[in-house]
Amino acid sequence: MELTNPAVTDGVNLFVNIIVVLIAFVAALSFVNSRKEKQKNP
Repeated sequence: MELTNPAVTDGVNLFVNIIVVLIAFVAALSFVNSRKEKQKNP
């Protein structure tokens, strides 16, 4: 018994990959912003 339909699996993988990349991008932006704030206010 398969839990997912094989026809849907590729779309779900693509969706999850896009979400992971977006989360990583936002995390990188917040990291850079926090470093700039620390340098501005020692």
